[in-house]
Parts: sequence; C-alpha cells; structure tokens
Amino acid sequence: MKKLISVLLAVMLMAGIVPAAVAEDNTYSSLYSGEISTLNYLVTTTTNEFGLCANLIDTLVEFDRYGSVKPSLAESWTTSEDGLTWTFNLRQNAVWVDAAQNEIAKVTANDFVAAAQYILDAQHASSSANILYDNIVGAKEYYDGTATPEEGKEPAPVMEWDTVGVKALDDYTLQYSLLQPLPYFLSMVDYVCFMPVYAPFLEEQGENFGAATGNDTILYNGAYVLSEFAPQERRVLTKNAKNWDADNVTIDTLEFIYNKEASTISAELFLRGEVDSAAIDQAIATEWLADPEKADFIRPERPSSFYSYFFAFDFDPQFDAAYEPENWAKAVVNENFRKSIYYGLDRLKAKLVADADNAEALLFNSITPTNFVFCNGEDFVNMGALKEITALGTGVFQPDKALEYAEKAKAELAAEGVTFPIKVLFPYNPGSSGWDEECQVIEQQMEELFGVDYIDLIVEAGPSSGFLTAVRRSGNYAFLKCNWGPDYSDPQTFTDPFTEGNSYQFAYRNPAMDEIMQGYYDLVEKAKAITDDIEARYLAFTEVEAYLIDHAIVVPYGFGSGGYTASRIDPFTTPYTSAGISIERYKGAVLLDAPMNTDQYYDAMDQWNADREALGE
Repeated sequence: MKKLISVLLAVMLMAGIVPAAVAEDNTYSSLYSGEISTLNYLVTTTTNEFGLCANLIDTLVEFDRYGSVKPSLAESWTTSEDGLTWTFNLRQNAVWVDAAQNEIAKVTANDFVAAAQYILDAQHASSSANILYDNIVGAKEYYDGTATPEEGKEPAPVMEWDTVGVKALDDYTLQYSLLQPLPYFLSMVDYVCFMPVYAPFLEEQGENFGAATGNDTILYNGAYVLSEFAPQERRVLTKNAKNWDADNVTIDTLEFIYNKEASTISAELFLRGEVDSAAIDQAIATEWLADPEKADFIRPERPSSFYSYFFAFDFDPQFDAAYEPENWAKAVVNENFRKSIYYGLDRLKAKLVADADNAEALLFNSITPTNFVFCNGEDFVNMGALKEITALGTGVFQPDKALEYAEKAKAELAAEGVTFPIKVLFPYNPGSSGWDEECQVIEQQMEELFGVDYIDLIVEAGPSSGFLTAVRRSGNYAFLKCNWGPDYSDPQTFTDPFTEGNSYQFAYRNPAMDEIMQGYYDLVEKAKAITDDIEARYLAFTEVEAYLIDHAIVVPYGFGSGGYTASRIDPFTTPYTSAGISIERYKGAVLLDAPMNTDQYYDAMDQWNADREALGE
C-alpha cells in the first residue's frame, strides 16, 4: 500500500483533502447501492443476490481464473455411456457452519437432494425451477403435482419424490438422471439450483429461510461467511476458516458499504483511500486520464462476464395512467412500430456514454454474446441464421429504413385508434453509473430522428434499491434496458428470458402476440430436442434467435461492461467462465498494494492470454 498511499497523499494534499487512514490489513472494501431482497439462493436468479451467495455457498464444481472446470464440493464425477446419468463423488471434508463459523454438520449428498426437492415445490416459486424440470427425469411431473391448478382446471397428479432423478446413493455419492444428454451439464451445476442446503436447518427456519433480515437465516459452506449484515448499511464477508479450500482464499475480509449514491461518490472515496474500488464513468475517466497522477489509478474495465444487454418492450404495461398504458399496449403489438425502434436506435451513440474509446467493441447484434460458445472453431453468432445479422455491425442503425417502418406504423395504428405521439416510459436505475445519461442520449437521438409527433420518450428514475421488482418484474415500463447472464454454456440459456412466465417483456401475456410467440416456442422446442449433434443444435438455435430479432421482439445491445475502473483487485486472478456463478466469486482474487494502471492491465492481459493458450496445448 505504500506506493498508493504516497501517490494519494500527493494528490489529496494538492486538492486540500485530508485523507482517511488506508487499511494495512488484507481487507477489500467497496460501495453498493442496491440492497438484496433475499438470501434464499434456492429461489433467486437475480445477479445481485446470487452474486453474494456465490461467495457463501459452494457448488459441485467451480471455474478457475483461466475458465477451466475444477472440483469443488465434488472431488470427481463420471458419466454413463449414453450421457444420461451423472454421478458425483463428494469430498468428505466440506462442512456447514453458522455466521460465527461454528461447525454444524458435514455436507452430504442428501443436502443436494433436499435443495432440489425444495426448488421443485411450486409453492416456493423458485425462479430456477425450470432448469431442473426441463432437464431432470421426473422433475416436471413432480413440480406440476405441487402447483396450485388454475381456476376450473383439474390438479396434476401428486408424484412421489423417488420418481425424480436426483438421488443420494450414499452420504457422499450424488446422482442426476437426465431427460437427454447435456454435453454442457458441468457448466450447469455451477449455478444456484444445484447448490445444497442442510435439510434440518431448512425445516427449522421454514418461511424464514434466507430472509434478508440478518446473517442467521442461512448456513455457510463457501469461501466466506456473512459475518455482518445490516440491510441498507453494510455487509461484511469474512474468510471461512473451515472451508475445504480456505488456503486458496486470499482476501480475508470483504466489506460492502451501502450508499444509494454509490455510483457518483465512489471515485472521490477511492481518492481518499476509503474504498478499494470505484465506478469510473466517462466524465471522470476523461478528467483522470488528463491528470498524469490520477491516470495511474485507473485501467480499462475487463469484459469478463457474458451478460447480454438488450432493450425489451413491455407487452402488458402496468404503469400509471398518465403514461397511457392502453395506447402503448396497442402500439407495441404492431411489428412495424417495433421495427421502427429497432432500426432507429443508434446503439453506438448510446454506448459512447459508457466508453468513448472502445464503444463499438462492446456492441453485438445478437442476444447471445460474441465469444460465448463455439462449434468447430466458429463463434455461434457467426453461424446459420445469425451470420448476416452479426455481419451488419453498426449497420443495424438504418435511419431511412426506420422512417419507412414508422410511416407504415402510423397508418396502421391510426386506423386502430392509437393516438400520437406514443408515450414511451423509459426508466433507469439511478444507482447504476451513466444509465441516466444513456437514456437521455437515446431520448434525444430518437426524438430527433422520428419527430416528437411520433414518439415521446419519457426518461424517469426508478428506485435504486428494488429496481427489478418495482420496474421490470412489475411491468412498470414501456421500453427498458435489460440483461441476462448465462446459466450454462449452451445457446439455450439465452432463450430463457423470453419463455412463458418470464418477467422481461410479457409477450406471453398479450393475446395479440400469441401467434408470433407460439412460432418462437416451437422453434425453441425443435432446437432443444437436438442433443446428439452440436453443430445441428447450434444452427437450430440461430434460427430461434433470428426469429426474435426479425420480429423485433427485443432490440439487442451488447456487453454491459466497458470504460474504466479503479480497483485494487487484480482482474486476472478472479474466476473466469462464460456461465454459472463462479465469475461472481472473490475466491483466489489477489488484492494489490496499488491499483493496476492501463499499461499494467494490458501487460497482465497478454500474460493471461499466453498462459491460457499454453494450457490448451
């Protein structure tokens, strides 16, 4: 820390700032602005929530910093010749502890069975249940038997648990029976629905299990325990000394401090030495890069995740009458209207807000990100029906074409009684750096293109905490930037946001969309059924994705990361993977004495790429 302290002192003394003492111990601190709503990892699929739990609960396998799968709670595994049965041999030195690190019990195969049974009880409304019942023998039938039937319909038969293909053969042997071979199954088990739970504790807690009220509503077997948790104040994660792999947990304490203005004040607090990372928006980056001393504090943000960002239309608006939800509902089902937005949105101009230096590299025209999965050395997004869409690059933005579709939409919608301009409620999360400015850029760009007599984009701040619940999941928007992270390494994972029951664009709720969405569902089922030929499977999923894009159900955007960051963590020591939750873990991360600068970042990236390539030789 000595180098960092001396540089910070010089900068702050010149600025007249008296710096706070910088901790010499192995502690990493940062700010956060969005509070979690649950610690129940068996029901959530929200990144903010499972990103925390990924550090508290271990999975069967994990991924290292090069993206290689490694044993975790499972020491080894075997697959049957037909690929339908996976058997995991669990380690016998993994234990459950409470927040004070008192040992409670051994981790056994029964804990994975208990978790699966909980998730497959429809009354618990687990967001990840579909991953189990789409792939595990007997899981759908069991799930249906626990569901409350719709009014006027007969309940599904109640099934016994032993009909489900999740079994503990003994205390340390776990077996999954699949409906079809899944070559990517190992990437799938690094996800929340394959996490274990200690059944006696789950039963004891009942509905209180995972309540976000304190650190005593779950048990821990991961790299850290939640030693302190005061909602909307702070979270402290302390290294779990009883974790089976504690020797490879290099940061002793993770301290996260709540502040609803985190995105705007973290840079200043970083300069004061009060936090170890900071959000650096384009304005701050420009200022710091022009200052020889501050320039040494920041580096490019590593695009280490495969989250896909896209703009979603809400087909079942639930927003306030002032924004004319009935008018929007008529407009959004018109394909020419949606296509006018699709071709009329200048995504490059919007992305410049996040990264003025490298915006084009952050864009992609598909829903599945570039470099996510490959077949015979070819990127999925360059295959089949997606090839021409990808090749367009920034050429998706076609103002003349957008105006042509707008003219068609005007005539059709006017005949249906739609009034103009069409109000477009376009909310953002104020806790996310630069999102407000991005929305304003899009508002100005699109209203200039179409004219304010066609659309009226209404940019409005949502809550910084509970944004997803209050906005996206509630249908409290017309047009919204959304994201989806892959749960496993297969293109199928990027169909999940658009299936019936999702909370992304609600097309399944609008009868006017039934025909189009049924066509989509049919293509998905056709692609899912191909399990013995990866190339044919991938080509089928390009048809699935191209269908959504051709009908402008959503507007693809690109990667969410980019720009610059200030951080004392070496980004090339953290877990790396295209799917699952390992990428959210701090296990193995190295805390530097001083923040990595841009030159050091590119040197480290070159070394990481060389090392990773050598592993594949």
